[in-house]
Amino acid sequence: MFKNLKYKNPNKYLIKKNLFIRNFEKLYQKIEDPWNQHLNFFEEESVIILKSLIEKFSNKRKKLNLLDVGAGKGSLKKILKKNISYVGTDIHNKKYKDIFYDDITKFNKKFKNKFNFIICLKTVYYVGDKIKIVLNNFKKYLKKNGFLIISYNLKKKSFSNKYLTDLKLRKMLKKKLIEVYTIEINRELSQLNDKEEKTTLLIFKK
Repeated sequence: MFKNLKYKNPNKYLIKKNLFIRNFEKLYQKIEDPWNQHLNFFEEESVIILKSLIEKFSNKRKKLNLLDVGAGKGSLKKILKKNISYVGTDIHNKKYKDIFYDDITKFNKKFKNKFNFIICLKTVYYVGDKIKIVLNNFKKYLKKNGFLIISYNLKKKSFSNKYLTDLKLRKMLKKKLIEVYTIEINRELSQLNDKEEKTTLLIFKK
């Protein structure tokens, strides 16, 4: 991810002494846009691919419901067609249009069988120790034939690797849903350099 000169590392509010602390409330108090989505989002290769995938899987004549998990300020909404109804969730209480507080580790009965698409970008990293609960919730939230698209970013020495990797995540998803595509971005560089980040897009269907 590109970083500007004012970039502040959000992980100190989320990880401490090799444990997840997930202090998102304090994080968003201290950093308005922790991952600089307003600067970098639309240039990311994974987002460009995601836009194409949503258009490919969408029925343009039909109204569709999309859940954006870990939405931040809701940047994803800007790339969607008008026939897609957008709901964004995040674990903060900031007031942004169409963005609501929700904890993905807790089942939300209002979301059951509601969505044609669930998009979860760079978020499951922070719930690696609760990933089984999260995936079960996602499956319940999807309508029949709905799509789950997850992006998972990791480095060779990422903290979350002890809980989850893209390979483990893919294996778990294949037990619950139908695999459509798995796309790796920056794989070669990440193998050569421990500091380089690989992104894996996992696309599954209910």
